[in-house]
Amino acid sequence: MKLIRYLAVSKDLAPAKFIIAKCIEVENFNGLEINELWEIHNKVLKKIDFNEFDFDNLEMAKPNLLDLKIEIAEKIFKNCYFCEHRCYVNRKLERGFCRIKESYFSTEFLHLGEERILVPSHTIFFCGCNFKCVFCQNWDISQVYFDKTIPNHCIPYNPKEMAKIIEYRRNYSKNVNFVGGEPTPHLLSILKTLNYLNRNIPVVWNSNMYLTVEAMNLLKGVVDVYLTDFKFGNNECGERLSKVKNYFDVIRRNHLLIKDEEVIIRHLVMPNHLDCCTEKIFNFISKNLDNAVVNVMFQYRPEYKAKFYPDINRRLTYDEIEKALELAEKYNLDLIYD
Repeated sequence: MKLIRYLAVSKDLAPAKFIIAKCIEVENFNGLEINELWEIHNKVLKKIDFNEFDFDNLEMAKPNLLDLKIEIAEKIFKNCYFCEHRCYVNRKLERGFCRIKESYFSTEFLHLGEERILVPSHTIFFCGCNFKCVFCQNWDISQVYFDKTIPNHCIPYNPKEMAKIIEYRRNYSKNVNFVGGEPTPHLLSILKTLNYLNRNIPVVWNSNMYLTVEAMNLLKGVVDVYLTDFKFGNNECGERLSKVKNYFDVIRRNHLLIKDEEVIIRHLVMPNHLDCCTEKIFNFISKNLDNAVVNVMFQYRPEYKAKFYPDINRRLTYDEIEKALELAEKYNLDLIYD
């Protein structure tokens, strides 16, 4: 059975990775440049086996690995390259592709519509995104231009207050699930939230996975389950339909970086994209990601600007659904269901 460690953490039988990170002492890093911070970070992280920790050998340390991750994230925030747009803007002063400076969220609640193994999932929906998907079903929170006006449904995000909410929701939830929009532009706020969080709970990173290697390294050692969205099987479809460059190259690389982690891959099957996307994604997963489970999703509907793109301006046919299932069987995928 996969996702074994996640299940143990969700039942409080094992500590979440962010809790362990708070117990890993690091040398004093005040005043160091970012390359020096990374050197300490990578050296420490390389030595850690998270499976060796239980509640009996945990003792909070200062400064710790999570503190160090936050310090690195603070520096990246001022020259932002959390995602592969690599805007290099100081987000304290200006906005990059995602148009986000301060973090906002639209809602948080106990989600019962995620994969069965995750529910009830305390899901936090951030506003804004680093994609411009023409078919986005959450366009009202993802395609937000904060430099023009802040919509009423976007609430200022306070890491300390959200940590309190997560601790309360933990009485009823199996995990905390950071999503959006997209959580990547909010990585600094999320790390700060985990620093304030004192209850054991698995962290789910629910993402389009268009992160830089540096951002992936910041996630390593704090995320328990990667809930990834694998949309396209090539770069061209990614650029045309989500307005991002080198989509498949980046997403493939980032999945390889987490091939030894606990991963749930979601693939939304889209009309007319089974050959160019669905099959190529399934083939890649089959050859490279033995540890992943896959949710093949058929709820596509033409939303937002999809009417301007004839190839995706309809729902799936029964034949397309059947073909997707046949491909999942052909590539012997380990399927998980809603």
